[in-house]
Amino acid sequence: MRRRKLPAFLLGVVTITASATLAGAPAAQALPAGAPADKPAPSTTSSVTLITGDRVTVRGDGTTSVEPGPGRRDMRFATYRTATGRHVVPVDALRLLRAGKLDARLFDLTALTAAGYTDERTRELPLLVAYPKAQGGKARSATTVQGARVTRDLSAVGALAVRADRAARASLWEAMTGGTDAARTLQPGIDRIWLDGKRKINLDVSVPQIGAPTAWQAGFDGTGVTVAVLDSGIDATHPDLAGKIVAAENFTDAPDADDNVGHGTHVASTIAGTGAASNGRYKGVAPGAKLLIGKVCGTEFCEESAILAGMAWAAERAPIINISLGGDDLEGIDPLEQAINDLTARYSTLFVVSAGNAGGFAPVGSPASADAALAVGAVDRDDQVADFSSRGPRVGDNAIKPEITAPGVEIVAAKAAHDVIGGPAPVAGYSTLSGTSMAAPHVAGAAAILVQQHPDWSSQQRKTVLMGAAKPTEGFDVFAQGAGRVDVARAIKQSVGVDEGSVSFTGGQWPHGDDTPESKTVTYRNSGTAPVTLTLAVDTTGPAGLFTVSPGTLTVPAGGTATTTLTSDTSVDGPEGLLSGYLTATGADGLKVETPIAVNREPESYDLTFKALGRDGAAAENAYISLFDLKTGTQYQIFGADSAKRLPKAEYGMYSFIDSETESSLVAQPKLAITGPATITVDARDAKPVDVKVPRADAVPTFIVLGADWTIEQGVIGAGIIGLEFDQLFAGQRDPKSSFDGFLSSAVIALAQGDGVNSPYVYDLAYFREQKMLDGLRKNVKAKDLATIKATYATEATGAQGVKANSARYTPDGSYWGVFIPFDPPFRRTEYVNTDNKAQWSSAFEQQLPPVGDGWPETLASATATPATFRGGRTYQQEWNRAVFAPTVAGAEYDWDYVSRLGDLLWVGMPSFGEGPGHPGFSTIDSARTALYRGNTLVTEVDTEWAEVELPAAAADYRLEKSVTRSAPHQFSTQVSGTWTFRSGNVAGETPKQVALSTLRFSPKLDDRNSAPAGRPFVVPVHVDHQAGTGTANKVTVDVSYDDGRTWTKAPVAGSGDHRVAAVWHPRGKGFVSLRASATDQHGGTVTQTVIRAYAIG
Repeated sequence: MRRRKLPAFLLGVVTITASATLAGAPAAQALPAGAPADKPAPSTTSSVTLITGDRVTVRGDGTTSVEPGPGRRDMRFATYRTATGRHVVPVDALRLLRAGKLDARLFDLTALTAAGYTDERTRELPLLVAYPKAQGGKARSATTVQGARVTRDLSAVGALAVRADRAARASLWEAMTGGTDAARTLQPGIDRIWLDGKRKINLDVSVPQIGAPTAWQAGFDGTGVTVAVLDSGIDATHPDLAGKIVAAENFTDAPDADDNVGHGTHVASTIAGTGAASNGRYKGVAPGAKLLIGKVCGTEFCEESAILAGMAWAAERAPIINISLGGDDLEGIDPLEQAINDLTARYSTLFVVSAGNAGGFAPVGSPASADAALAVGAVDRDDQVADFSSRGPRVGDNAIKPEITAPGVEIVAAKAAHDVIGGPAPVAGYSTLSGTSMAAPHVAGAAAILVQQHPDWSSQQRKTVLMGAAKPTEGFDVFAQGAGRVDVARAIKQSVGVDEGSVSFTGGQWPHGDDTPESKTVTYRNSGTAPVTLTLAVDTTGPAGLFTVSPGTLTVPAGGTATTTLTSDTSVDGPEGLLSGYLTATGADGLKVETPIAVNREPESYDLTFKALGRDGAAAENAYISLFDLKTGTQYQIFGADSAKRLPKAEYGMYSFIDSETESSLVAQPKLAITGPATITVDARDAKPVDVKVPRADAVPTFIVLGADWTIEQGVIGAGIIGLEFDQLFAGQRDPKSSFDGFLSSAVIALAQGDGVNSPYVYDLAYFREQKMLDGLRKNVKAKDLATIKATYATEATGAQGVKANSARYTPDGSYWGVFIPFDPPFRRTEYVNTDNKAQWSSAFEQQLPPVGDGWPETLASATATPATFRGGRTYQQEWNRAVFAPTVAGAEYDWDYVSRLGDLLWVGMPSFGEGPGHPGFSTIDSARTALYRGNTLVTEVDTEWAEVELPAAAADYRLEKSVTRSAPHQFSTQVSGTWTFRSGNVAGETPKQVALSTLRFSPKLDDRNSAPAGRPFVVPVHVDHQAGTGTANKVTVDVSYDDGRTWTKAPVAGSGDHRVAAVWHPRGKGFVSLRASATDQHGGTVTQTVIRAYAIG
């Protein structure tokens, strides 16, 4: 059986990325943000309401905020980042998460957003509620209260699929759990709660490559065998699939089983396509087989509940099931893995599953990671393992996965009529795709041929014979290819297989001089009619004597078995770590059976005992300790107050959370050297309190976050705690002498008047300490250490509230820290930031529609300011939400801002609603169009504000057109458009280069409602903002309209260069002014921008 560690939690913690807010009031939100992605995404704000009812908001620039749900005002939060995503976890979920009772993805913002489980896209959160199988009724009762509804009974796998309504999640959480915040338990009848997540489908010589024609000539083409394909459906009209489909079932929300992606059709035809549309050229591996189609993917993403239902349906009806989809494999056995193991045992169905397309960046995915699954990697035409093919070992126990490979590079197969993926193929009606998704159906087809030849074989026999007959590729170890590339020609000739398929050894503990050899029985099974004599040998990359086999010769009787003993002796001298090879059995007539073998020869390691003490000095009931190797980033978790762990000799960073009902302590040690056995005690009393006093006596905290971050070669690892009261949070260092050059601790605090809403002032304070952890924080802030920002906020959207944050970062490439505090515009506020922290400050503003009932605010628009350094004792002015809102290239900070090119890739990400003062800005919109022309030839046209386009390398003249519309509650810039001409060619190197273009920025002097006087002359300053290489503007024209652009009047323009002023005459009465301007730069580039309802008059 598969050995597993405790379920993953807090793996690879990174900078704190969330805050707490005031329940029942507009959000006072935290704003930390890591460095942006390679290309800045258009600024969209998405929110996720967690299973606990708490709301997490992720903004387009990567900033994140948290708002406690109804009745949860005093909730504290932990925040962390794993290798796969950013997490925010409320304290009352920590214990259940650590115990493996909650799926970590329920708090993974990246996964939830990618799956479409944001508040903007759905009101319901899909869950899988696992229950003891005898208590299904109790589980149903517990999960249908307070806003959850059962959508699918998955009794075959011991679970219910339910949907939790957004507004009722806080009450549902209370109904499904019991106990105190620090000691929550699930209610009786509920064993575990999973996210009903989404898995992703894993994207002419390949059939001969695996020897299928040889099998056909021998009379084996899958005739009489049904293969199930759980995928995106099927194009039943394709000629290659005519008469192939025995049944099709739709498990998605789509109206039918038709393939609107193209993946399922491609996979199905690789298995059993006749090649009718290509005169047999693109025939499948088992063209005589029939197909059972289960549509479990409505798009490229596939809901786990649909996959589970499809598995249960297909397992009763087909001996082979192909699953070319997957997701990250976490520690523990997830529902899909469990279902494959259970259904295989029940029906002897062979699940052939693609290994994943993460290459060496992530291990083999789930559900290929299931014990019973045959995990398939991909090779190219030369049997070289594809760069994208996921490698092993398996997460948790170092078992060998993938187990076999097959062609998966540039595979040509049937193209669905509604195909949206795939490249061109030599013959119409086909497409080219690459991925382990394409490799798996080659193996499924091979398995179908074996079923035809040996209908009485078990699924394990089919699996192991395919593995044993596979052809390993020299230069790749077993963790890249398993047994090697499938060889169906050899498989149909060989009657011998190894029951175990592969053999993995645990290995002894370091030091290895006295290791006891570990032996395992290897069973050879002969399904033939004559005895077979085998000669056994070991081929390994390890030292001599690491693996031995005895006896070295076996005779396996007809229809019987024979065993040998494979021994791993890690006491021999040699390298440490994962060592592997093959046990090879050879016999007469070219018989050859390859069995992958592996062992983990432990590096120098020591037994450690970890103890955790609470603030009362007693053993802590709710403690978590994490250590990670400062060189490799490998992380280890320790749960509970008294735990044992064996770790390799290394230098580690260490942090711990120790929680009680009312307090959270973060204790860190920047560097801890493990050089021998030890007892490591983490004492919450080493964490000191936080107390900060500011000049205004009535200021109270609205947000506190204490953090610890390590910058190592693999990235930033860190942890933090969040709360609302000074007496809730404590921070400190375990060993006062410990330090690490890449370590940075931080405290970020926001204070305001009352609950923060419409406070006339705010304090944004950030404190950092290099190399060591903060020992709490006690500060009496002086006015000389504060910069004063006099901020003015105008009104734009009807009925909107505003939120604004001043955020600090310690290093140019570091994270931003700050907190959003709300107000009702028009508004003026005095904002203080401390200047004794070596930090740069950036500012961000949002317009939001206030929440309705128990709902959450809706973000309408956002704007940011580039980082600046302030000086203590000085006063600065800022204006926000000030018209005119128009496309802008002002405020660019990163290489890909805003229209840039690298190689032949052009990125268009220009903000559409930059503010008059020069802040880049974004907004909700009704429609958008972005089009690019090369000369007068259309290159691309999309209905988004951004575009990514591959262009020819040669320099050419281009025209970019962009238009956006928005409506109520927005009052201004309801239609915005622009046209730019520029010249661009290939950009060599690794750094993007901005395209030479400009934007026009209007900055009239308006009142706080973005209005100007009617019936009088007025001046409109026009500024030309440039990307690199444009040069100064040499011509600027301005037109004005008072009827929303139906008629235009030319306005006189004064000034020179990039600073011009247009003179207009406002008519009497109320209305709106629209503006249109054009400019030409010194190098011939042009720009024309039009803004309908630029500002109001009257």
